[in-house]
Amino acid sequence: MKELMKFLFKRQWKKILVIVFFTYLNVEAQLTVLDLFPGIVLSIKNGLFDYSIEILGGVAISVVLSIIASIVISYLSISVASNFAYDLKEKLFEILLNLKTIDDLNRINYSGLMTRLIRGVDTEQSFVLIILRRVLLIVVASFCIAVNLYDVSLLFSIFFIVFFVIFLFIFIFRLNQLSNLYFNVKKLYGKLNALFLDKISGLGVIKIFSKEENSNNVFKKEADNAYEKGFRFQYKLNFSVIWLIIVDIILLIFLFHCLYQYSIGAADIDDVIFVSLYIIYLINHLFSLSPFVSIYPLSYTSAVRIEEVLALENISSDYRKENNFDGIEFKDVSLTLSNRQILSDISFKIPNKSKTLIVGPVASGKTSLIYSMMGFHNVDSGEIFIDRNTKVSLSTNKAFLFKDSVFENIALGDNHISREDVVSACNDALFTKDLSFEVNENGNNLTHDFKQRLAIARALAHDYDLYIFDNVFTSIDSASKRIIKENIKRRLKDKTVIFIGNDFEDYSYFDNILVLDNGKIISQGKHDEVIKTCDAYKKLFNESVGCNDGC
Repeated sequence: MKELMKFLFKRQWKKILVIVFFTYLNVEAQLTVLDLFPGIVLSIKNGLFDYSIEILGGVAISVVLSIIASIVISYLSISVASNFAYDLKEKLFEILLNLKTIDDLNRINYSGLMTRLIRGVDTEQSFVLIILRRVLLIVVASFCIAVNLYDVSLLFSIFFIVFFVIFLFIFIFRLNQLSNLYFNVKKLYGKLNALFLDKISGLGVIKIFSKEENSNNVFKKEADNAYEKGFRFQYKLNFSVIWLIIVDIILLIFLFHCLYQYSIGAADIDDVIFVSLYIIYLINHLFSLSPFVSIYPLSYTSAVRIEEVLALENISSDYRKENNFDGIEFKDVSLTLSNRQILSDISFKIPNKSKTLIVGPVASGKTSLIYSMMGFHNVDSGEIFIDRNTKVSLSTNKAFLFKDSVFENIALGDNHISREDVVSACNDALFTKDLSFEVNENGNNLTHDFKQRLAIARALAHDYDLYIFDNVFTSIDSASKRIIKENIKRRLKDKTVIFIGNDFEDYSYFDNILVLDNGKIISQGKHDEVIKTCDAYKKLFNESVGCNDGC
């Protein structure tokens, strides 16, 4: 959480200082009202109406100052929290976009990236808002009360400061304990999810079911333990506040007893009332710590995850090279992932403005080849030549959709993209939703074919050099698919285009067809050449056009 706090203060320290000043002004105004209130009561009781009106004037000024300070604090807190969240999201996206390989991304648990980038940042935004509005008020109020108590009694002021500091340290210590426990439970939950996904993808799902049950029992035990400790902590926190109230009541009874027994003077009575009101004022604000206690463990967990991404900022491992060839070139490229050979001695060229189709059976290495080209994988051997200034638009079957409008999901924060650009791209992709339509996280409120259309529209809206479409038509009906493809041909006629997938309707459109099988290129060339020399391609083609009998 330290790195996030540094990130916050580095960008928002001026506004935070203004918030501190107005918080101090707000507290002083409220304490002034408390100071003047007993005087109003006594002056009215003794018939000093002129004096009471004068005091009421001071109360009115203090109330106005408090209201103004509260409005400024509210506005600036929202501004600081919102700007912090926006800057943090921008920074995280910038870091992730600048990562060169999947190996770099593997330094973190990227299965939870959406949680880090969306929910995690939103949690931190709420956390900052609570700190600026509530926690800061309690700290400033405690400081002001300690100063004011000094005028009543030095001993009482010292006692108050010591008590408050001890309470603060115990509170933070216990809160960190709860947060660590919550973080460990969340981490265990993530491991169980990963274990389940790994196991269910294998053949022995039934055999390991009992093990999964045992793992879930472990998780349930840890979760129950976390809940129980969290409940006990919340109970202790509430009890400490109740204890403060009881101490305050005992103090009031003792003071009134002294007034009755020893006839304390009027000045001393004022001091007694002031002390009592100060304590009640502070206790009232301590009750507002409940939201802080609730959000702190969540904020602690998301902060750890977000800081893992921030730590990737200075990583660089780009192996792609530039050459004089006008396009993209692979030279004897091989790739191994998880001890499995994915690509073997891949060599080919893709000239600029050419159209390429990559086909092959399932798990033949088509997507891995593209990911290596994009720099998502570090290849084991060989060389990939590509202009570093080449802007690439990658549209996949599982596009990343976030909770925002259709326009923002397509524009992706690019200020150069106009509304007209987005409308044109949506028309070409046959995406009929309104640009203001709110897309849910992961596009959960869209059908799969509309997710693919949105992904295609996103690719077309950006003016890039290279466009890659990886199996983005699998859920789109045939009639719509033909129209969208024709629109893509027209729109990207002067661009480099790569299609991945065993869809041969437009084979004459492609300048080159790469046929992959078991991570190797077994044939390449134009359709008329490849279909004569490559039986695997001929089989895929016949299956695609419905000629399984070899027609």
